[in-house]
Amino acid sequence: MEKNVLIVGTGLAGITAALRLSKLGYRVEMVEKYHQAGGRLNQLRKDGFTWDIGPSFFSMSYEFDEFFKFCGIDPPFEFVELDPLYTVRFRGKEKKYTIYKDLDRLAEQFREVEPDFRKRMDKLLKSAGRFFHDTEDRVIKKNYNSLMHWLTTLATVPMVHLPKLIRTVWQELDRHFESEEVKQIFSLVAFFLGATPYDTPGVYTLLTYTELVHDGYHNVKGGMYKIVEGLMKEIDKAGITVHYHTEITGYKEENGNLRQLIDQNGNTWDADIFVINSDAAGFRHAVFERKKFTEQKLDRMKWTLAPFTMYLGVKGKIEGLEHHNYFLGDNFEDYANKIFKNSITLDKPYYYVNVNSRSNPDMAPEGHENLFVLCPVPDLRYKPDWSDREELAGNIIDDLSEQVGYDIRSNLVSNTIYDPVDWGKAFNLYKGSGLGLAHDLNQIGYFRPKNRDEEYRNVFYTGASTIPGTGLPMAVISSKLVTERITGTYGSL
Repeated sequence: MEKNVLIVGTGLAGITAALRLSKLGYRVEMVEKYHQAGGRLNQLRKDGFTWDIGPSFFSMSYEFDEFFKFCGIDPPFEFVELDPLYTVRFRGKEKKYTIYKDLDRLAEQFREVEPDFRKRMDKLLKSAGRFFHDTEDRVIKKNYNSLMHWLTTLATVPMVHLPKLIRTVWQELDRHFESEEVKQIFSLVAFFLGATPYDTPGVYTLLTYTELVHDGYHNVKGGMYKIVEGLMKEIDKAGITVHYHTEITGYKEENGNLRQLIDQNGNTWDADIFVINSDAAGFRHAVFERKKFTEQKLDRMKWTLAPFTMYLGVKGKIEGLEHHNYFLGDNFEDYANKIFKNSITLDKPYYYVNVNSRSNPDMAPEGHENLFVLCPVPDLRYKPDWSDREELAGNIIDDLSEQVGYDIRSNLVSNTIYDPVDWGKAFNLYKGSGLGLAHDLNQIGYFRPKNRDEEYRNVFYTGASTIPGTGLPMAVISSKLVTERITGTYGSL
């Protein structure tokens, strides 16, 4: 018997869940608040430039391969492996560190500040690699039905890894390296998770293993939005209809099941099964108004930093920039510990710059560069007023100009800013949090908002704030896990 599925949201987890379920015989329909698909994996076109507005690289590319094989489709976009991975500069220092996958070349970058770098890094990678392979299939790619199920699963992980659960990323790196530069650079993996190395569990040093050894980082030929464009062609082939400019604001229930969702215009959306690709905690709060997800309770949870992003079109070629670049200051620990709660000034911010036109010249007019700038900032709980956005943008432009030796302000031909308010409104991000719930020990695995609803038997969740977590490969895994939940209940049609 055919079952109708309504998916709310067209982020990567929603799109891949739609294609998986369609492959299994479900009739799928999608609604999306924004004017185009992709969620945070989206695109901006303006003044002859094109920017990816969110993620600019990813790891664990084989999760896409698993998805393609499951759906029986050919990859509709082309991976580009990054090497070098990125560069890092520290304010006030001339040295630019280039992060290569080749460990001998990488060791040469740190010869002056960490003479035994290769030996120390080998030790870290060996430990992180063991943890990764002991947990990837056993813990990460798994649904949990109870606390006991979670605890018994953790009990199968070798006890040698237990200290990583107790230590932070910074403490784990501090055990291996002496150089502050080395520790700061390789603790940036915590910022990839929207947090800091001082409050992220040490287990996430496994990301250093994934970036340098296991699978590396990848971009996509033509820009990251090619992922969405390619998958949406498959959505069309599968006969899946997508309705844009449609925000879900209400619902109707009956006998323990959700019967309808209601949009901002009062239109009703019926289905047998509902998959929510909006934030799993935020949706329970804003639409279902659950007591366990009140604003007060959500505000006590730990959320990832908010994004402050700039999309700059610049005349000329900036020789001081590579494809991926990090710009750090001279007060790393103080900055990291205070940025979450807006207790530090942003006159000298830390930020990331992506120059996609280096690899994809069609994304900028000839003789120009497209710069994507990301500055992690406090979410709207701690900084609700962004009337000073132009000041922060100016600080970043001036600092970047000084560090790369190029007058960006005088050569600026296009400038678009998204502050946390913009991000929150566009993609329903709770208080503007960029990557959803953080990855504390009490917010991972079983303790993360469930991907099956607590009250309605026919409601499921996929995306960053449910299991397994944030990031593009995690979104693809999340779609697999929610598909397993649905087929476990309704079967393969």
